[in-house]
Formats: sequence, C-alpha cells, structure tokens
Amino acid sequence: MIIQFWRSPTVIYFLVTQLLVLVVALLDIHGNRFGLVPWRYTCWGHFLTVVDQLGSHLKVASCLLLPAIQLVVGISHPSWISLPFFIGSCIGIVDWSLTSNFLGLFRLWKALHFYAGFSIFMLYVYQLPIELSSMLQWIVNFVGLFKICSTSEWTEIYSSVSLVLFFTSWYVLVLLL
Repeated sequence: MIIQFWRSPTVIYFLVTQLLVLVVALLDIHGNRFGLVPWRYTCWGHFLTVVDQLGSHLKVASCLLLPAIQLVVGISHPSWISLPFFIGSCIGIVDWSLTSNFLGLFRLWKALHFYAGFSIFMLYVYQLPIELSSMLQWIVNFVGLFKICSTSEWTEIYSSVSLVLFFTSWYVLVLLL
C-alpha cells in the first residue's frame, strides 16, 4: 500500500515541485557565493517584476470589484440584515459622485467588514439543527435570516455567497494594499 502511494503521480508532482522550489530558494539566497549574477538581472528577476505588476493590476481590479460585491450583498436578498450593505453602498456612491474621488466608495468598509463577519456567524448558527420558539423564529424571519437547503431561493443562495465573497475579498484587498 505504501509503495502504491509513492507511485501516485500527484505525490510525485508535489515532491518535484517542492524540490524545485527548494533549489530556486537556495540559489536565490546563496547565488552570489556561486558567482551568479544578481537576481534582478536574470529571468527570475524579470518574472518577479511581472508578478509585482500583476499585483498592482489585482489591486485595481479588487478596488473596482469590491464595491460591486458590496452592492450585490445589499440588494440580492432584501432584508434588515442586508440593509447596512445597501446603505453603505449608497453612501459610497453619493460621496464618490459629490467629491469625484474614487476613495468615496470605500466609506464604512471596516464597519461593514465586521458586520459581514457577524452576519456570516449568525447565518451559520441559524443553519444548526436547533428548535427555536415561535417568538424567536418570528424575530429570525423578520431580520432576514434563512436556512440554506435544496429548496432555497436563488436570491438567498446568491446573497450568502456574495456575503462570504465580500468578507474574503476584503482580506485580499487589505493584503494587496
């Protein structure tokens, strides 16, 4: 069984990739000792320059995409729980239009990111198989929480997916900036 595991192509590809990364890292660290030219003058340096330029394009793309995702979260499943995203989008668009500054779209993003985490947590807790009293069930339905199942509406699924996408893409934007 162990012999068959090592003959698996995915394991071999993984090991070869890891060994190549190790060789490149060692050459990059100790390249000057071996009489190699500095990395910025090699194809590796050009590759890193391309990756840096690609990172700047990803920053611009995420800056343009994140307000759209925020608006989708606010309008895909209208409820009290998605209202802050809609209001935040409206404030950002009005600020952008009044000041002609693209940074107006980023208003309230820290607060909305915290609220998105809270909303994801509440949706997750609501998915658990717990019996709720009729009064608590009415409150949960009133604020707009929903259970995701095979009979869910597409707006509910789209809202929850866009909420998770907003939450995770905010981290990507913060890491790129």
